[in-house]
Formats: sequence, C-alpha cells, structure tokens
Amino acid sequence: MIEIDGSHGEGGGQILRTAVSLASVLRKSVHVSNIRSGRPSPGLSPQHLTSIEAAAELCDAEVEGLYVGSKEIAFEPGQLTGGNFEFDVGTAGSVSLVLQTCLLPASMSKSVVRMRIRGGTDVRWSPPIEYVAQVHIPQLERFGVSCELDIESRGFYPEGGGTIIATCAPSGGLHAVDLGTRGELKDILGIAFAQNLPEHVVTRMKHSALKSLVNFNRVKVQSQITSGSSIGAGIVLAARYEHSILGESVLGEKGVRAETIGESCAVDLMETIDSGATVDEHGLDQLLPYMALADGKSTVLVEELTEHAKTNIWVIERFLGRRFVTSEDGGLVRICTV
Repeated sequence: MIEIDGSHGEGGGQILRTAVSLASVLRKSVHVSNIRSGRPSPGLSPQHLTSIEAAAELCDAEVEGLYVGSKEIAFEPGQLTGGNFEFDVGTAGSVSLVLQTCLLPASMSKSVVRMRIRGGTDVRWSPPIEYVAQVHIPQLERFGVSCELDIESRGFYPEGGGTIIATCAPSGGLHAVDLGTRGELKDILGIAFAQNLPEHVVTRMKHSALKSLVNFNRVKVQSQITSGSSIGAGIVLAARYEHSILGESVLGEKGVRAETIGESCAVDLMETIDSGATVDEHGLDQLLPYMALADGKSTVLVEELTEHAKTNIWVIERFLGRRFVTSEDGGLVRICTV
C-alpha cells in the first residue's frame, strides 16, 4: 500500500484528489494520513468526502476512514467499469473539484461514464465550472480525453443548488502533449454570468472586460442571466492559441463593483499572456496527472512552480517514481515528463 503524508508541502485537499484519482486508475491501494492537519478545520470536509466517495464508486473501491473530520483514509480500488453515477456534494461544495477527481478514472474506464454532480458550480477556492468547460476540458482533449459537459444549473455560495452532467468516453490510453510553445493567438472567448441579479450586472462586467482587452483582435464575451436557488455572478476568459489555452476567472463579491470584476479578470489574463507561459497557474495542477500517465514526453511552460504544483508532483511520483524534470527557461519554468 502506498503511504501518503497528507501534511506534506502545501498539505491541502489536492493531495487527496490526486491520490485517489491515481489509485483508481493504477489499481494501487493508498493510505493517506495527516489529512489537512495544518488547516483551520483539519480532516475531511464534506467536499473531500464526496470526491473520495465518487472515485470509490467509479472503481468499486473499499474505503476506510470515510467521515467528515477524518484525518486518515485507506483506499483499496477495484476495477473501473463505467456506468451512470450521481454525486451530491451538499450545499455549495465544489462540483468542479469532485469532477477533477473523477475525470481521470472516468476517462480510463472500459465503457462510457455519465456523472450527475450537484453542489456549487461557482464558489471560492475552486475553478468555476465555466473554466473547466472552456479551458480544462479542451486542454485534456489533446491528451485523448473525451468529455462532454452540460451545466444544468448554477450554484453559488452558500446555498449551492447547481447541477452538472459530465459524460466521458473511454480514452483508450493517453498520449503526450508538447506545450513548449503556444503558437499564434486565435481568439479570446469568455462568458459573463449572473444569477438572480439584474441584467446590468452582466453587461457591466462584460463591457469592462472588453474595454480592457481593446488591443486584442477577435474577442467575444457571451452574457448569461439565470435564475436559481442561489445568488452570484462571475466572469471567465480564455485565450485560445494554436497549441494551448490560457484561462482566468473572477467571481463577484458583495460590495465589489461589476466593472471591477470584469477588469480584474481581463488584467489577470493579460498578465498571463505577457508572461509567455503555455499553461496558466490554475491549469497546471489539473494537467500534471495526465502528463505523468501519457505515453511519451509531455512539456509545459509556467510562470512559476508553486508549492501547490510541487506537492502534486510529489504525490504523483509516490505512485509512479520519478516522472518530472524542471528547468528554467527564459524566466519561466519548463516542466517535462521523463
């Protein structure tokens, strides 16, 4: 059984998500201890619990220590088979993070996996579901992943109430991707969205972002107004290049003007574009397991190797041995698989 110290490095929930995801695919048992021991509320949260339960259902795993507040789990995976699944995070727990845990094993299953996940689609400390749809999944398609994502309803903090459906076809194996260069910028796409708020909130976010991006050609930002059980707003922007996609997102906050939200997202994207990176900071963690499992040598360029990414690499290499080398490259960090 592979032993993982959950307090290592960044010591957060990503250790759990990566560990159970890889365990499911590789059929290797894993024991994670000291779960989130340095956090204000140590142990498993409801969102972490759902992520582990979801991965366990996908591979018919036996799990010990599965309760809120648990500081250690033992995960013994069975076989990935496919099928229809329903997962409910409860309130506004992140559906994006549950999906992140499940996407890799779902893609490696023997038949189609269809997952309905309920919870928060757009909440703090996790990627908005539109980022997953516009940035993460298109990136994974280059590795051979096939996933259709349907956003049935949005859920914001604290009520939640969002629902997504993800349908993943068997990949037949992952292939390497060279993101050493971005190529030419094709366009910048995005979406400004709000729920149970006046239409002008979306309009102001959108126009502020467009104003900030005035020096770029082929910029298109959609507007979306919805009604539901929760209130919130946000914007996601994606710069699509020949070989890569860079994304940024900002969620609305009480007391923060809509114009500030739109401008902030656009400025964040422009800074990432100016850096020369081929993957944004938020996307790297999600790509690392696919790079490690892909057949061949994958490469990415990032602004910096964050503590979060270092920890994720450490977890992956506990399962697979040394898989990554890093080097400086013109002020950026080049990450390659070996």
